Amino acid sequence: MVDRDLILSAATRLFHEKGFGRVTTDEIAADAGITKRTLYRYIGSKEALLLAIHEKFLARVAAAVDHDGTPDEQVAGLLRNYVRTVVTNLDEIRVFFEERTHLSPASQARVVELRDRYEAVFRDTLRRGMADGTFREYDVPVATQGALGLVANMYEWYQLEGRLSADEIADMIVELVLRGLPAVAKLLPEHLEAVPPAPPAVAAEAEDEQDWADNPVLCRILDVASELMFEQGYDNMSTRGLAEAAGLTKSALYYYIPNKETVLFQVNLRLARQGVGFAERICADTPDPVEALRKIVVAHCVTVARNMGALRALSYERRFLAPEHRERIRSLRRAYAREFILAVRRAVGLDPSDARIDPAAVAIMGSLNFLHHWYAEGARLSAEKVGEVLFELIWSGLQSSSR
Repeated sequence: MVDRDLILSAATRLFHEKGFGRVTTDEIAADAGITKRTLYRYIGSKEALLLAIHEKFLARVAAAVDHDGTPDEQVAGLLRNYVRTVVTNLDEIRVFFEERTHLSPASQARVVELRDRYEAVFRDTLRRGMADGTFREYDVPVATQGALGLVANMYEWYQLEGRLSADEIADMIVELVLRGLPAVAKLLPEHLEAVPPAPPAVAAEAEDEQDWADNPVLCRILDVASELMFEQGYDNMSTRGLAEAAGLTKSALYYYIPNKETVLFQVNLRLARQGVGFAERICADTPDPVEALRKIVVAHCVTVARNMGALRALSYERRFLAPEHRERIRSLRRAYAREFILAVRRAVGLDPSDARIDPAAVAIMGSLNFLHHWYAEGARLSAEKVGEVLFELIWSGLQSSSR
């Protein structure tokens, strides 16, 4: 008897390591210790495997839902159970979010239906809490995504051997969602090590920015590439398709960009430098630390909304970068993270060297980045308004001040 879970585990591991498009059914069968014929008999196609991984993860999330308790107890329970599910299934959740574009439209609709059932429980709990005075009034869909995004994006930064245990992170996220950042600063231990400073080489590659500003054709190529990567993923985007979408011949494209990897690097580089730039400007120009953090949160949301494809490339496709390019982008990401973390420390009144709030700051950045999973151009609320709602949520928390 073939163990179906063994097949799914092998596929999850390989999709996580190499990406869906670079894994063959032969490799999956060999990793699972079965023949290719047996694989097809039990699962079917590679796309069917990917759908099964998505369904399995969502089933685990839904199984942890507890409908009992007061609204604040239920929110705490939902968040704790979600954290537990994520940290014990890190490879699955990465595949869940990063490989979804490879699903057929029908399979994607199935995943969205299952995900919406879980999110509906959270939305209904928020509405119940607002109706009985337990919670402040918030835009429910935005607050739901903001709270769940704190957990969903953990696979990007959580480490099993990290500074906080999974239970401590769950406590932190519950405190953040219910009572806000200032309360979290009192909860977290003081002995945490500070985030290391960004390497000095990150500070200035000014000619790159100048090239973008002075080269509208290059900017159009990068904009089109971002859209194609958002829709298709890096592996499925061809230079021929990119040239056609940008209104260029293939030879003209190569005049500006020598190969596809350079496109990916330039898309990543432009967005990463943009983030570092606005964070530095806001901190320098805004003396009130709470207001500075608010502006950074709003600017982050606006930047994500305007660069959905580029953020996907920055978050999901950077593993396909050449090692030297990947390190450059990693350095810029660390530089932005440091600016964000320092802004959070100042806002809650901590000494700039006090690192106790850093895990919460990292979780908040993850939630803001998660925006590209659910926000759409022309949405009911502008990106600026979404940023305002998310800042109020992370600063004040859900719980009513009367409690």
